Amino acid sequence: MDGRDDLGPAFPRPGLFPSRVLNSLYAVFQVRGQFRYPFRPRARILADQSRRLRQITAYAYDNVPYYQETFRRLGLTPADIRRAEDLERLPVLERRAVQADPERFLSRAARLDRCLRLQTGGSTGAPLTYYRDVRCVLKLLGVQERYRAVLAGAVGRRLRYRETLIAPPQSSARKSIAFWWGQTVVLKRISPRKQFLSMLDAPQANIAAMDRFKPDVVHSYGSYIEVLFARLAEVDRLSHRPACVGFGGDGLSDPARRSIDETFGIPAFSSYDAVEAWRLGFECGRHSGIHINEDFYALRITDESGRAIPPGAPGDVVVSNLVNRAMVLLNYRLGDLAAVRPEPCPCGRNLILLSYPAGRSDEWVELPGGRRFHPFAFNRVLRERSDVWQYQVVQESALRFRVSLVAKETCDRAAAASQIAKQIQEGLGGDAVIDVRFVSEIPRTPGGKVRAVLSLSADKTPGRAAR
Repeated sequence: MDGRDDLGPAFPRPGLFPSRVLNSLYAVFQVRGQFRYPFRPRARILADQSRRLRQITAYAYDNVPYYQETFRRLGLTPADIRRAEDLERLPVLERRAVQADPERFLSRAARLDRCLRLQTGGSTGAPLTYYRDVRCVLKLLGVQERYRAVLAGAVGRRLRYRETLIAPPQSSARKSIAFWWGQTVVLKRISPRKQFLSMLDAPQANIAAMDRFKPDVVHSYGSYIEVLFARLAEVDRLSHRPACVGFGGDGLSDPARRSIDETFGIPAFSSYDAVEAWRLGFECGRHSGIHINEDFYALRITDESGRAIPPGAPGDVVVSNLVNRAMVLLNYRLGDLAAVRPEPCPCGRNLILLSYPAGRSDEWVELPGGRRFHPFAFNRVLRERSDVWQYQVVQESALRFRVSLVAKETCDRAAAASQIAKQIQEGLGGDAVIDVRFVSEIPRTPGGKVRAVLSLSADKTPGRAAR
């Protein structure tokens, strides 16, 4: 790669009407029975996982350069990978390898102009471009029904309730929803009614908009939910109270979760999501951990070398996406730290149960005068730069910020430093001092993550959500 992102369009045009009709029929078929699927016998779930694993392995061997090279180098064939345990025979795939040469992981059989193009990096500071094919997106629509079953139980009905989504304007969630609607003819009509608000807007403005819309469910990042309800408890009030809150992207601390439940009587449910593994898992009403959708994702907990760790012990979350045929990632290290819970969930679901991934919420930055900025104020400037591998913003004093960048060799460092400092200063205000530095490595947390933003008011309480 030469620094330019030339892998394809950011978003495909809506499909032609006949293809949208076929996609709608396919989506309806995928949704059928998903409310009850997690309660099926475990043997059936593992059989579905093994079937999809064999299919994606054979497909990657035939169509994806990285796996063609890796299998030949290791003397393996697709027949050697039949169960999730067999994935240990493949090397653990690191994000840096995918960033460095994304074309090696793209399928030669995929039409990128028909795929959904997304970008990671909102919380980890290491942007990565990722593609999902149409069939993958529609399959994941079915998986989403498992999480929606939990939310619908809190709401009291399954169809046509109201949802408010508070997210960055270009979030993967908003892009995915727009993609569903553009590639089908019926999903928008049967989906919950949606309100889209921006996480970058002031909480009080979003509270007023929610009050007008009267949502049954409110979705956002855990850190934003925390600030939103803190504001409601201190200053504002909602005349309409949602039935429940859904959160992901980053963590919602235990004190905040208890406060929302005790003060407002609103339960919160987390989802475990990554751009590379959307709807990887979800939380049920027993709040025992995260149910992993293991028929769509083979998840392993490993040590640093990639060897499996027994249930109950924490380790790296390594995941294989079994349904995406545009960009294939098998045995991929997400960067989270978690443990498989040895005991089953009392809810009766037979999906494997994961502990809440370790780590803490992205931190809000507070400036003199009480002004507060969500970390996406920085991410919006930095995540789209193709010349930056990784970044971290540290608030050293009330108005002084250190920006550390791990950049490509081709990066024009002087120009990049000037542009980034100017854009961040414009966002924070003219009094802010921005010190941009280029480094070879950014320190990691004990959980193995690089925190994109470290503020003076950092909450050290571990969050309970996924990334």
